[in-house]
Amino acid sequence: MTAEEVIEQIKALPPEGKAAVVGFIHEMEREGEPSAEIRYMDNKTFREAKERVFAKHSELLSRLAK
Repeated sequence: MTAEEVIEQIKALPPEGKAAVVGFIHEMEREGEPSAEIRYMDNKTFREAKERVFAKHSELLSRLAK
């Protein structure tokens, strides 16, 4: 089956079926290669990541700051 045939079959689906296909595609994107979509980190996650990086690499960061 070609991509065009799959697309035509998706177009023929009722709204619930189309929503299921979209959900499946989004799940594949999360599990596979990163998409080109820009993603943002919430402040709490950023602070936690920053603390881990600074704790692990504090000596290097201190030297770089000089």
